[in-house]
Amino acid sequence: MSDRAEKSLPDDFRKLSLEARRAALKSAYCEEDVDLGAVLGEDASAADRMVESAVGFLPVPFGIAAGFLIDGRSYDIPLAVEEPSVIAAASFAALLVRGSGGFATWATEPIMSAQVFLEGVLPGRELGIEAREGEIRAEVDLALASMRRRGGGYRGLEVSRNEETGLVRVDLRIDVRDAMGANILDGAAERAAGLLEDICGGRRLMCVLTNGAVERRAGARFEIPVRRLARGGYSGEEASRRIESASRAAESDPTRAVTHNKGVMNGISSLALATGNDTRALEAGAHYWAAREGRYRSLSSYRRVGDALEGRIELPLALGTVGGSVARLPATALALRMLRDPDGPGLARIAAALGLAQNFAALFALVTEGIQAGHMRLHARKREAEA
Repeated sequence: MSDRAEKSLPDDFRKLSLEARRAALKSAYCEEDVDLGAVLGEDASAADRMVESAVGFLPVPFGIAAGFLIDGRSYDIPLAVEEPSVIAAASFAALLVRGSGGFATWATEPIMSAQVFLEGVLPGRELGIEAREGEIRAEVDLALASMRRRGGGYRGLEVSRNEETGLVRVDLRIDVRDAMGANILDGAAERAAGLLEDICGGRRLMCVLTNGAVERRAGARFEIPVRRLARGGYSGEEASRRIESASRAAESDPTRAVTHNKGVMNGISSLALATGNDTRALEAGAHYWAAREGRYRSLSSYRRVGDALEGRIELPLALGTVGGSVARLPATALALRMLRDPDGPGLARIAAALGLAQNFAALFALVTEGIQAGHMRLHARKREAEA
């Protein structure tokens, strides 16, 4: 075995300076002529401020799905994604829907839940929690001063006991305004935990937000005249029928629904990454919503309505435009400027329209010319460009 195969990073790697970390990485895993600056970026100082043990950045293509008409306004939507067909599909759907009036969207208020889990609570003792809500609110408000100044803050609580585990869960409902809200919610839960212990005699097990985000939802819809759906040798009537049939398959068959929903998240996760949001939290919330009735179902639906095909979508979208990693990098700041600096609900509305567009484009291709035809054309163009 070679000396290089025996090498690894030093035990104190995370404590080293950025320069020393890069040197250790190169020594352990790279050939001598490798230029780490070219591979991971010349300036990694922003990465060093964002994550532990940083050594650089992994570049992801940043592209634009142009021409969306959402609630009467035009948008060019930035996407960070490596898959060739995502931006092309979104742009295709945007053009088709634009010609039929565009997307209409909605969003709820940005209310999230911070959860305190208590163990060892005697039966019935949890009933005293709601009676002392005023005290709990006063305690939580101490952790929400900046949020209250922006119009958000405490919005109520809910108490439940899990019969299987015996754990008591207290959900603190908080309006996080334009933030994603994870740190705010975790801090509020920890602030309330001591008082909750005193009230019900239990012990805190954990204090953390839920990424379920079921109160922080957004949705979108469109209508396209059936005559405009002729494609791949299919009439508009037949294409419309096939799209609706495929939609019903995703509503009833979980193995189809999971791939159907992946198409939705192709767009939403790419927008989230471009704007510095938490893609893992968004996807967890979306899939939880899809399974909320005990069976995994599709996030979107398509139905024939008169002479038109209607598409609809609804899902939790905990997207922020301030705080966390949002706007910490020049590219994410640019992405938000392109979207005219929306507030949190505004970004969620754009994301809902994008997710519906992405999903519709995939479904339309699947039931007409087939998904591979478009994929292969894009790959062929990429190869020609590289030649």
